[in-house]
Amino acid sequence: MRIKKKLVFIILFLMVLSSSLLLIREGGKKEVVIYDVAVIIRGKNSEEWSIVKAGMEQASLEMNVNLRFITLLEENSVEEQQEYLKREMSSGVDAIIISPADYTELSNTIENINKKTPIVLFESTIDTKQDIPYISCDNYKLGQSLAEEIVRNGNTRNKIIIAKSDLSYSSISDRYDGFIAEISNSKNTYDVVDLPTDDSKLYSKVRSIIEEKEGQVLVAFEPSVLEALGRAKKYIINNTKIEADIEIYGTGRTSTIISLIEENIVDATAMQNEFNVGYLSIKTAVSRIENKKLDSKINIESTLINSDNMYSKENQKMLFPIAR
Repeated sequence: MRIKKKLVFIILFLMVLSSSLLLIREGGKKEVVIYDVAVIIRGKNSEEWSIVKAGMEQASLEMNVNLRFITLLEENSVEEQQEYLKREMSSGVDAIIISPADYTELSNTIENINKKTPIVLFESTIDTKQDIPYISCDNYKLGQSLAEEIVRNGNTRNKIIIAKSDLSYSSISDRYDGFIAEISNSKNTYDVVDLPTDDSKLYSKVRSIIEEKEGQVLVAFEPSVLEALGRAKKYIINNTKIEADIEIYGTGRTSTIISLIEENIVDATAMQNEFNVGYLSIKTAVSRIENKKLDSKINIESTLINSDNMYSKENQKMLFPIAR
């Protein structure tokens, strides 16, 4: 009987002790604050944005952010971005991160919303006097580095064909300006041409450029265009007897671009650390929500990838970032 009483007493004591420890632990916990952050990109849900998104998701996990990643139905649609900006502000999000589709047309909308809801710009910026944080590499220098690579590879008196890009957003405009400034220091000449968006028409155009020897180098400032040029050149090599010795250079990173560099179809691509762009965009948004002091421009490192250096440790980290 005494043994039973002792057992009951011990069990009750352990129950009270465990309850006390649980209360102490719960009492010591800080209240977790979750921030709602909307991200508006300037394009469709393509692989081009996947690494940026991975960086944002990693930061969101670490910083208790409820992330809403918004894509467009039409590439670089100012109207869609304006609608989403107004909708997200009305919904009461804590911050908005956006890659603006136009340097000037979105300025008023973004400035007005920024007075009520903190905004962070990434990849491209706007014409503004407000102190809105902007996360990107130096796109002018990125364009310069691409031109330097072309000259370094022996192109000193050649004809360069530049695929015409939409220069309404700052990242592409700055890359173009940097490239033109640097290539103009050489004795190369260049033409800016409109290329078809349809794959079959693009193939015909690239084939014509190669057959007619219209140029020795092709350059694209958008990943989707760089992919298309590479696919066209690869098709010509694999399915015709034409000697496709034209060199191709561009900017950005996708799995297709990486494969084309490995196969020596694309000669080089200049890119920024897209994972860090995404990660620091979220970190900056949280800092804005918490009213912390910030730099207006947060510079991201960039590099030039070719078949010779793509397997280096640093470049592998940039090409294939692993969330921690």
